[in-house]
Amino acid sequence: MNAREKAYELLCEIVLKKKYSNLALRHGINDFSALDRSLIVSIVYGTMQNYIYVRYLWEDFVSKKLPNDMAVLMDMSIYQLVFLDKLPNYAIVSEAVDIASKKHKGKYKSVINALLRRFLREERREVSHDPLERLSITTSHPLWLVKMWERQYGFETAQKICDNDQQIPVQACRVNTLFTDRETLMKENEHFQLGKLSRDGLIYDGEALAQTKEYNEGKITIQDEASQCVAFFLDPQPNEKVLDVCAAPGTKSTHLAQLMHDQGEIIACDIHKHRVELIESSLKRLGIHCVQPMVNDGTKSHEVFEHESFDRILLDAPCSGYGVLKRKNDIKVHMQSSDMDEIIPLQQELLESVSVLLKKGGRLVYSTCTLNKKENEKQIENFLKKHDDFICEKMRTIFPYEYDSDGFFMARLIKK
Repeated sequence: MNAREKAYELLCEIVLKKKYSNLALRHGINDFSALDRSLIVSIVYGTMQNYIYVRYLWEDFVSKKLPNDMAVLMDMSIYQLVFLDKLPNYAIVSEAVDIASKKHKGKYKSVINALLRRFLREERREVSHDPLERLSITTSHPLWLVKMWERQYGFETAQKICDNDQQIPVQACRVNTLFTDRETLMKENEHFQLGKLSRDGLIYDGEALAQTKEYNEGKITIQDEASQCVAFFLDPQPNEKVLDVCAAPGTKSTHLAQLMHDQGEIIACDIHKHRVELIESSLKRLGIHCVQPMVNDGTKSHEVFEHESFDRILLDAPCSGYGVLKRKNDIKVHMQSSDMDEIIPLQQELLESVSVLLKKGGRLVYSTCTLNKKENEKQIENFLKKHDDFICEKMRTIFPYEYDSDGFFMARLIKK
C-alpha cells in the first residue's frame, strides 16, 4: 500500500467511521518512511481542515450523489490539486483512479477520472459573495457556526477565529517547574523558545515533542498555552485541598500540583477507569505525589465528597470544543449544532453537584475549550441566578488568534 492509498484509508476511518484522527494516524503509519509519513499526515489533516471548501469545488459537477467513500476520494484528490503544489497533477489523478478501481468493483473508476480532469480543465467555482457564506466555505466552518460567532462576537472576530483555525498549530509544552525552568531548557535545547501567553509555557519547533529527551525525563508535558492559564486562574496554594472534577488525562491536575509545590492534596477524577490510568501515568512521568487519581462521576460528586470540604475546585467541563478546531480537525468534520443540546445540561449538572463541596470563601474555576457564550458566559449567568451565595470574580476568553493558541474560557467564582 502506498502513501496516498493509506491516506485515503485513514480518511475513510476518520470521516465515515468517526475514528479519532490522532489515534488513526498514530497506529496507522509506523511502517512508512519519514517522507511518506509526512505526506500521509499532510493529506489527512489538510483534507479535514478544508473539507467544506474542497467539497464545494467539485460537488456541482455531479448530478447523482457519489457513494460516501468515493466522495472522500474526491475531497482528498481536490485538496492535493489545490493545496499541494509540489505533487504533479497527473500523479494525483492516476493514484485516485487506481484507488477507485479497487472499490465498488471499479464502477466509479471512469467517474473519478472524468471529475478530476474536468476540475483541472475548467475555472474554479465562484464562491458566494455573501460575507458569512463566503467565510464558511473558504475556511470550511459550518455556516451555522459562523453565524453563531458573528452574533456572539461580531463579524471581525468570527473572521479572525476562522482564519486562525486554518493555520498549523504550534507545538506548545509546559515546563515541570518542580525539576527545572524555561531558561535551563532553552539553553539545553535550541528548539525551545519562550511562549507568548503562559509563564510556564514553551514553544517547540523541532520534530515530535513527545519523543524528546525532555519529555521522557518528565521535564515537560505537552499542553497548549491557553490551557495552562486555567491553573493560574485557580491559583492553588501549598497545603490546600483541591478537587479537579474532570481531570483526565491529568494535564491540569499536574500543573495545579506544580503551583502547590507538590504540597497538599489534589483529588483528580474522571468517570472512566482507563482515563484515570492516564492520570496515573502522567503523575509517574512527572514525579508528582500530591495528586490522588479517582474514578468518579462528576455529576454525583455531591454524594461522594463531604460538603464544604475543598479550598478550591476546578471544573474543566466537557464542551463542544469550538476553541480547538485548529488542533482537532475531526471535531470540525463531525460537529452538529445539536451537539450543544446534550452538553449544556451536563455542564449545568456538574456545576450544581460540585458547588456544594466548596468551602465558604473558596474559589471555583469553570473552564471550557470552546468559543460559545451559551456554554460559557450564559452558563455562569444562569448558575449565579440560582446561587446567591456565589459571585463571579472574573471571566476571561482567550481567542486563538491572539496568542496563536487554542481558544479557552475561564470563570472564577467565589463562595461568599
